[in-house]
Order: sequence, then structure tokens, then C-alpha cells
Amino acid sequence: MKILESKYKSVTYQEDKALLVTRWYPDSIELDESTFKIQIKAWLSEVKRLRPTKLLIDTMDFQFIIDPTVQDWFDQEVFSVYPQAGVQKKAFLVSKDIFAQVALQQHTSEVTNQTFEVAFFATETEALKWLD
Repeated sequence: MKILESKYKSVTYQEDKALLVTRWYPDSIELDESTFKIQIKAWLSEVKRLRPTKLLIDTMDFQFIIDPTVQDWFDQEVFSVYPQAGVQKKAFLVSKDIFAQVALQQHTSEVTNQTFEVAFFATETEALKWLD
């Protein structure tokens, strides 16, 4: 079931698997920090409402570089919500853009509010297998 759609990403929910899937689009290159945060807040409100146990984030076409201040914001505002929402696992399909990929991995490796498992995958098949 499609939950959100923008020029930057789509979000679907598979209720039978308690899986929220986010797919970032190439237009994410146009994001600025403020717009990125707006996109994440809309997504987070769905995480709170739907309470998925698993998240799949497709960053193959993700083009926004998450700088350290955004990483800190994400840790405080987003990761801190995961325990109440019931999130247990988060899988990433990694970006083709090496700089975006490194920023993304750094963003999740320096988390202070991490109460969930996280892993990075090259294929959706591998990611879904790990999430099950």
C-alpha cells in the first residue's frame, strides 16, 4: 500500500510483513537541508502511525549528502522514536554515489540512540532475506 509520494521518494507499507519501504529518487539531488527534514518528518509520522518492525531504505538513487549536523538531528529526532514505534531492523540498499554511501554509513555508525539492527546490501533480495 502506497503511503507517501513526492518527487524525492515513495513510501509503501506491507502490513503482513510490518515492513515500511522507502525508495529515494534521483531528484533527491535537488534536496536542501530544510526540504530533506520536511521529507523525513512526513515519513517519521507514518513510522509512528504504522509502527513497522522493519524498514527498507532504497538509497540506490539517493543523492543528498547527509552532513554531520543533519546526522545529529537525525539521531535526536528520528532514531529516538524507533523504540516507541517498534522498529527492530533497518536495511539499506546502498547508493551508487560513493560519497552519499559513505555519508549514509557514517550517519548510521555514529548513532547514540541506536536500538535497532542496521545492515547494508547491494540487492533488494539480500535485504529482504535479512529483514525476515
